[in-house]
Amino acid sequence: MIHLITSSNALSEAQSWVMENDIVVLAGNAIDALHQLDLKTFSVILFEQDAAAFPDPAIKTISMDEWIELLEGSACRTWS
Repeated sequence: MIHLITSSNALSEAQSWVMENDIVVLAGNAIDALHQLDLKTFSVILFEQDAAAFPDPAIKTISMDEWIELLEGSACRTWS
């Protein structure tokens, strides 16, 4: 399951729904709350544009083309 999370409030709500092997894609204000996630437990991805403003080599990035491919292969729940 992919979880697209776009706000810090939604990030708090979504954490109880995210399973260990799920992918968490953060965008918007949710990036400011990145410190709330245990990066060892969740696979966290930022869009390339957002990652430029938040450089951290430990965080994976994804392009829009890769995002489309990811969505084609898995269900996505949106949290905003």
